[in-house]
Amino acid sequence: MKRIFFLIAVVSCFFFHSRTQAQLKPVLSFSLNEAQDYAYANNYDLKNSAYDVQIAKKMVKQNTAIGLPQVDGGIDYMDYLALPVTLLPAEFINLMLPAGQPKYPAGSTIPLTFGQEYNTTLRAKLTQLIYSGQYLVGLQTAKAYLETAKQKMIKDKMDIKDLVSEAYIGLLIVEESTKILDSTYKTVNQMLEDGKATLKQGLIEDIDVDQMELNRSNLEATLITTKSQQLIAYNYLKFLLGINGNQEIKLTDDLTFFLNNVSQDALNNQQFDYNRNIDYTILKKQEYLTLMQYKLSKTAFQPTLAGFFGISGNAQRSEWSFFNDKYPWFKTVNWGLTLTIPIWSSGSRRYTMDQARLNVEKMKVTDEKVRVQLQLQVETSKKDFTNSFLVFSNKKKGLDIAGRIYEKTFSKYRQGVSSSTDLNQKYSQFLLSESDYIQSLFDLLKNGIHLAKLLEKV
Repeated sequence: MKRIFFLIAVVSCFFFHSRTQAQLKPVLSFSLNEAQDYAYANNYDLKNSAYDVQIAKKMVKQNTAIGLPQVDGGIDYMDYLALPVTLLPAEFINLMLPAGQPKYPAGSTIPLTFGQEYNTTLRAKLTQLIYSGQYLVGLQTAKAYLETAKQKMIKDKMDIKDLVSEAYIGLLIVEESTKILDSTYKTVNQMLEDGKATLKQGLIEDIDVDQMELNRSNLEATLITTKSQQLIAYNYLKFLLGINGNQEIKLTDDLTFFLNNVSQDALNNQQFDYNRNIDYTILKKQEYLTLMQYKLSKTAFQPTLAGFFGISGNAQRSEWSFFNDKYPWFKTVNWGLTLTIPIWSSGSRRYTMDQARLNVEKMKVTDEKVRVQLQLQVETSKKDFTNSFLVFSNKKKGLDIAGRIYEKTFSKYRQGVSSSTDLNQKYSQFLLSESDYIQSLFDLLKNGIHLAKLLEKV
């Protein structure tokens, strides 16, 4: 029991501490522009895009360094447990023997050992690439890759900007829907209480009260779903902004602000230039990279020239005395050039070049395809935006009418002039109009964001 009470105490302390910490955190307030700026600095995907740009910069430096002087060094040590033996012809040895000393038989060989037991070599080599077509094209390709990474980061920022806009507006719409449902719930609940009182007076039937309770139950279920969607939309926006934990946020822009900024004529009359579209700009970078691959494949037929300069020191000892200055080190210095000439690859280089050339032709087809697609997307997006604007205007008017009809029917019902069946029909009609209005509002703002993104210039 003591352990259980101790565990409860620990959990309780942790809970109240976490709650206190959450309450101490100031609420972050965001307008849409502030939310987008915050996402630029904290969104997870944008952080990785920034790292991709840094990686591309390092890649350019890496490729540049390949053509700069390279210095390598090394140490070799060899310990002969048994010295190597060399067989020399007897005639050669006989020539070196003093006169009068017995000679070795002609045609025989004499085993002799050469060298010292301990051997060490210190060496250093400087190499410099003088000419390489692959290096020059590779350096251009690396720089083009860096530009592609920068363009990709711009596109990611634009995507995050639109995602934040949609999430921001989506949360506002769910909050607005919740407010409307809450207000309707209070009316329905009051209607039920009035109905129960009227039932006791015998002025209505119990089926009318049952219908009211069913309406309230259905509305409660809808409210539960809507509030759950509100929490999901809230957390999704926090995720896009790079905010986690118990940090609370507050939106300072409202739906009226966004509706006032929707300009049908400004978007529909804006001209589209695919050359300044971010997707087409990235495609042109990819085309350039493909062309560089083709040029790189052609450099495989070119020779490569490099120069080198080397210096080494060798020491041979019969005992371990490499650090003794009395014994000499033998120095070797050399320099030279290395020319590598590709001669025959059985067609391998040719086939590689043909593949790269065909990829260039494919990119030309893709270029035309993307231009046509973008033009169709803009035309379709403008039509969708225009239609959603008209639908929204219609649904807004319909919601106002449905609200007035419901209020009048409810007033008649309370006066005993209208039946409960008629009231329920008008109630269902009002809820449907409210749902259609909310959906049309979201479609209007979302289509406006999509069209603005297509028309945005870089």
